[in-house]
Amino acid sequence: MTLGCAAAAAQAQPSWFQFEASLGGSGYSKGPDGYWYQDGFRHNLQLTAPAVEVGFAGNLYDSARWGVDWHADYAWLGTIHTDAWAVPVDANYNTRTKGCNGPCMPLAEYKGSGHEAGFLFTLEPYFKFGDGQRIGIEAGPFVHRATWNMQVSDWQANGVEPATSLNLFDTNGWRVGAVAGLTYSYGRVSLVYQHFFTKSAASTSVPPIWHSVDMLTMRYTADIF
Repeated sequence: MTLGCAAAAAQAQPSWFQFEASLGGSGYSKGPDGYWYQDGFRHNLQLTAPAVEVGFAGNLYDSARWGVDWHADYAWLGTIHTDAWAVPVDANYNTRTKGCNGPCMPLAEYKGSGHEAGFLFTLEPYFKFGDGQRIGIEAGPFVHRATWNMQVSDWQANGVEPATSLNLFDTNGWRVGAVAGLTYSYGRVSLVYQHFFTKSAASTSVPPIWHSVDMLTMRYTADIF
């Protein structure tokens, strides 16, 4: 009887090395009025996308009521698209009235697309309740790289010269941001919410329309060791 209880207790110990995969969706934030779109003119901002996260995790400490896990994952936050008509000179647009300062210059069309992706390294303190259920709080650094491409058509610098097309592109390089989230787990399956802080560098010539991303996924975890 004693040997049976000891074996059951040993099997109940959490794994120190696991594989985990998450599938769900993301929602990108948008900049203020005038940041690649103007509220006063027609625009369509598709800021949600399918997202995935895959990597490894393990347990650092576990007790009857609480514990701590680690996570090391790659996150693909999905590709978004925007389409907006706007005057080509910021000074010609009034963000308060949503109209032009004086006569409107000829509108240009701004079509954008881009994505955020990177590696996150987090710690997750968790608290147990019920039968196999727990709630965790996750946080850590997010080493990420944003890609943003803007194609501009019918662009006129002064409203007089012939219209031209522009192709603007910037990867923003690798940067260190942060991620924080909440996790509800039942057995090997978890519902995970994460907020990614991804503000671009001030020196970026073509900054992406977003400065943060929210992601909601279902995660499955399998023991390796």
